[in-house]
Amino acid sequence: MLLFFALSTCVKLVSEWYKSEKERTLVASQKINSELSFLKAQLNPHFLFNTLNSIYSLANKKSDDTTVAIVTLSELMRYMIYEANEEFISLEKEIEYIKNYISLQLLRLRNSSGVKINVHGSLKYKIEPLLLISFIENAFKYGIDYKGKTEIRIVITTNNHELYLEVYNISSLQNLDNKNSGIGLENIKNRLNLLYPNAHTLEITKSEKSFEISLKINLKRNK
Repeated sequence: MLLFFALSTCVKLVSEWYKSEKERTLVASQKINSELSFLKAQLNPHFLFNTLNSIYSLANKKSDDTTVAIVTLSELMRYMIYEANEEFISLEKEIEYIKNYISLQLLRLRNSSGVKINVHGSLKYKIEPLLLISFIENAFKYGIDYKGKTEIRIVITTNNHELYLEVYNISSLQNLDNKNSGIGLENIKNRLNLLYPNAHTLEITKSEKSFEISLKINLKRNK
């Protein structure tokens, strides 16, 4: 009887612990999903605000590129509304989105010869949508010096389930205060910590005249 009572008690305790642990895991998962949704909701208005500023600048100059810019923006918004709601998106589509964003930004630059983008490696991977755009957006926001010179270099490489993103831009403003990076960089840091804990590295290098980020993400779990 004592043995039966002890076994029953142990089974009950284990069952209660398992139930409690399951509830704790569920709450933690819901908290992460809620935080990710909040961060993504922050990203879209921030992106839209900056892009509309670019189109306004074109319209104010009565540029013939204004119509092209509006069409490109509609493509970007279509991606953000209809495709970026998926948990994962193909890396190929994400990079296409980035290239569309860059083409929109080039329309407002007086001299775009200093803007370079190179993509290397296979794009047959999955990635969380809108994960890289903040770094690109940040470069265009601050990659123009007081003389109007633009210098931005973007390199995206994949190799053996790892993605490497390198972004370099000149800057005469960004090094003054971390807050100058805006909500975008803080947003992406938080998303990376939630989505890729112990599976990414991010290095930010600032100097008086330049700003550079180097990001590595392990995409293996998204295969």
